[in-house]
Amino acid sequence: MPEAQALIGAFYDAYNRHDWAAAVALYAPEAGHFEAAMDKSRSGHAALEAGLRGFAGMLPDVRWTEVERIRSGAHVLVRYVMTGTYMPRADVTDRSPRHVSLPGVHHFTLADGQIAATADFWDKDAFLAQIR
Repeated sequence: MPEAQALIGAFYDAYNRHDWAAAVALYAPEAGHFEAAMDKSRSGHAALEAGLRGFAGMLPDVRWTEVERIRSGAHVLVRYVMTGTYMPRADVTDRSPRHVSLPGVHHFTLADGQIAATADFWDKDAFLAQIR
């Protein structure tokens, strides 16, 4: 399934360029994303892009570095390390930027040359410890 490898490569390329529209265009129109650490789901292109833009607002230089890909049929798991600089909100007393480095796993479900669903798994406590 070489097209799966190209699709995943295009996904991380768009993410790391912060081209959220290009990243979302890789998803099927009805596709969804589940954020396990936050126990939240989003579906549809508009909601997916809004979520990515909001996240990038907190970490304006965010990047994902792939560590490993594992494919099994229509499923691909990617271990990654996300890095970036957390920018605290204006209402926070200590507004100094904080470096974040966090391992995680993306689970992709692919269908018909598109992303049918994604789920993202990372340690919420580890993230909060780095931004506080």
